[in-house]
Amino acid sequence: MADKCGVSVPQLCIRYTLQLGTVSLPKTANPEHMRSNAAVDFEISDADMDALRNLSDVDYGEHRAFPVYSGK
Repeated sequence: MADKCGVSVPQLCIRYTLQLGTVSLPKTANPEHMRSNAAVDFEISDADMDALRNLSDVDYGEHRAFPVYSGK
């Protein structure tokens, strides 16, 4: 999905949380990553947002509250 939007996975994750209306708090000390994290001036389509919201129920272990960040 990140490739489809032409962005990185972290950018997709940040945009996803913003479109959900939640706060995204990416953490990095790397200036390049800071710039990249701020470059989220795209929109995830309604269909793709629905797909992300309706991910199958998978046990993400310690990451279960935020499956989009789990790397699975």
